[in-house]
Amino acid sequence: MGWPAPAGRCSNDAVDDPDSLGRYAEIASNSGVPRVARLTPRGRGAVATLRLEHAAAILDADPPLFRAANLRPASAQVIGRIVFGSFGCDAPEDVVYCRREEQVIELHCHGGDAAVARILRDLRERGVTVEDWFEQESRRLGLFAAECRSALARAPTLRTAELILAQNSGVLQSAVERVIAALPETSRAARLLEEIWRWRHFGSRLTEPWRVGIVGRPNVGKSSLINALAGYERSIVFDEPGTTRDVVTVETAFRGWPVQIADTAGLRTAAGPLEAEGMRRARDYLATADLVLMVFDRSQPGAAIDLQLLAEFPTALVAANKCDLPDAWGNTTPSTAVQVSATTGQGLGELVDQIVSRLVPETPTATTAIPISHRQGETLGLAREALLRNDVEAAVTALREMLTSG
Repeated sequence: MGWPAPAGRCSNDAVDDPDSLGRYAEIASNSGVPRVARLTPRGRGAVATLRLEHAAAILDADPPLFRAANLRPASAQVIGRIVFGSFGCDAPEDVVYCRREEQVIELHCHGGDAAVARILRDLRERGVTVEDWFEQESRRLGLFAAECRSALARAPTLRTAELILAQNSGVLQSAVERVIAALPETSRAARLLEEIWRWRHFGSRLTEPWRVGIVGRPNVGKSSLINALAGYERSIVFDEPGTTRDVVTVETAFRGWPVQIADTAGLRTAAGPLEAEGMRRARDYLATADLVLMVFDRSQPGAAIDLQLLAEFPTALVAANKCDLPDAWGNTTPSTAVQVSATTGQGLGELVDQIVSRLVPETPTATTAIPISHRQGETLGLAREALLRNDVEAAVTALREMLTSG
């Protein structure tokens, strides 16, 4: 059959015609379920990538959605060959087309949401199922492998990415298989499982930062300290108490570990309803933080509120700020306090080391098995409970489920 020239325009009339829609459905039923997923993140970008399955016949159906510069139909393009062309009937988009496998196509287009939306709309109108890339990967590779890839895509630092990549490369799977192989010797299997189980909370921090809340009475330099730790001015610094009235967060990395630091409202007897609300939000954040960093101004005499805060947060890491100024606390300074100056930077390295040692008391290696999703942690928990009641069959079922599907 003849193939229309790339410069030609196609009409949407056929798409609106019920007979054409039925023809597209028949094409789909003969070639497998056509699906498409966006592989690149949403938002502004130079290029967006879509992955299509069983969709070549849909692209070639009259009027064709894809028109290649080499004039060949989509289904006749050579596997692995990169082809330039246009996509769509209404305001065609320039695209780069590549058949990765017999029934797998990648489309690369302009990275803006509008261009992607038009392509997905045209495909949806022809009966192509639009799905999330995680759904597509789960169906292709299994849920466990998809979780590893999803976590790797969300890794905020190189150090966390390396640990996730190790799990994706078989470290976690091998460790779980060793637990299964140890059964029915439940005591040994339980020990092996416990070694994996104890890293579950750490695993959640490979994709989401540890949360550190800074607390102290007003005007002790909390905002200056968070700016010094972050390396830029994230919080407003002003010498009037009550300047910070909401929880201001900044994300950074300490020694390769992702950390969210929160500058909270100074805690004191509230001067008004707005400041009181800020302090309520501060306490809400601090209640769920992985670490509380308490700051006091060592250049000013201690106040009752300082002692109250030390009692309220007994496990807090204490920073004695403004160590570049004369010490007004003297022998009353907590012995474990880290001496710092947000102004000069003195002591910041030691403070960072102390924060890291609190958040990551034990550093995993590249061979440490770490659950990296909530589902993996929950499934390991089910296996752990089964072993506690000597239910070997239930334990094996849970462990195998973790490595395959949800």
